[in-house]
Amino acid sequence: MTRMTEQLPVFVYGTLRAQQGNYRRILAGRTACERPASLEDYTLLGSVVPFAVPREGRRVVGELMDVRPEAWRMVLRRLDHLEGYTGAEFDSLYVRRQHVVQCSDGEPVRAYFYEAGPAHRESWLMGSPEVPGGDWVASGFARTPSAARRTTASRSSRRRRLA
Repeated sequence: MTRMTEQLPVFVYGTLRAQQGNYRRILAGRTACERPASLEDYTLLGSVVPFAVPREGRRVVGELMDVRPEAWRMVLRRLDHLEGYTGAEFDSLYVRRQHVVQCSDGEPVRAYFYEAGPAHRESWLMGSPEVPGGDWVASGFARTPSAARRTTASRSSRRRRLA
């Protein structure tokens, strides 16, 4: 189990962004403040789920989530579980890191974010596409709630027609 650490905002860039599925499951109603932000000298790889990897001169677009103090321990546990972070770098899908992110108003803020674990970076991930502009939602890779419902409904109706 991962050890608890000091409370910092969390920079999110994929399925944890507002209006995405994991945001609703883990962060919705548990934040005091949410604001646009970016992570410099990183890029996103992947199309099904994004992975942040160091890349000088690139930028990842996301949101900075200030979690309410009373929800912090539970949210951090859920985030670590979702990201496959075990506390050990060598076997984690993602590794929780601290980094200064840039808020849209120019304010630099120290925050946690999840970076692709080293083992995954060196194997299958390096063949993944780079997310255009470092913005997973704007790139079209993200699934909006209505698109996910349409896909599920479409599968259900196909199954009924085939039965």
